[in-house]
Amino acid sequence: MKITIFQGDITKIKADAIVNAAHPTLMGGGGVDGAIHRTAGNELIKECIELRKDKLPNGLPTGEAVATNAYNLPAKIIIHTVGPRYYSNDLDLLKNCYINSLKIAEENNCKTIAFPSISTGAYGAPIEQTVKIVKDILDNYKSDVIEEVILVLFSEKDLEVYNKSFNR
Repeated sequence: MKITIFQGDITKIKADAIVNAAHPTLMGGGGVDGAIHRTAGNELIKECIELRKDKLPNGLPTGEAVATNAYNLPAKIIIHTVGPRYYSNDLDLLKNCYINSLKIAEENNCKTIAFPSISTGAYGAPIEQTVKIVKDILDNYKSDVIEEVILVLFSEKDLEVYNKSFNR
């Protein structure tokens, strides 16, 4: 898989799948989650309400992932995953976020997938620790479907940390 590292707005990335660093309620929130919900439009919240009624009455557990339509985003699907909160969850659950998202992308025949930096915003995980997890997963994940993983970072500082870790 080709790995591309990019600084910018994930809602503008053209990829088959865009990953949302979601709130467990799937009802939107701040940061990436809020931006994805606002850009995707009201149909996304309606689909999330149905998911909560039917499949996820207690919300989406940390480390798990679920797909929805992408609506107004330049993608086929949105993969929602809940990252661990740094001070209250095991950061190893972050591995599950990436692996489960990659598996859903494969199941949906997505050739490209864009990830934000999960858990490093409001959930407080240090990017220097999370990037090691991300790199390890991507270095070892084998896929016959996914051709490119796009890592979309919000800040210049985060971009520098990722570029250094991925030797760019």
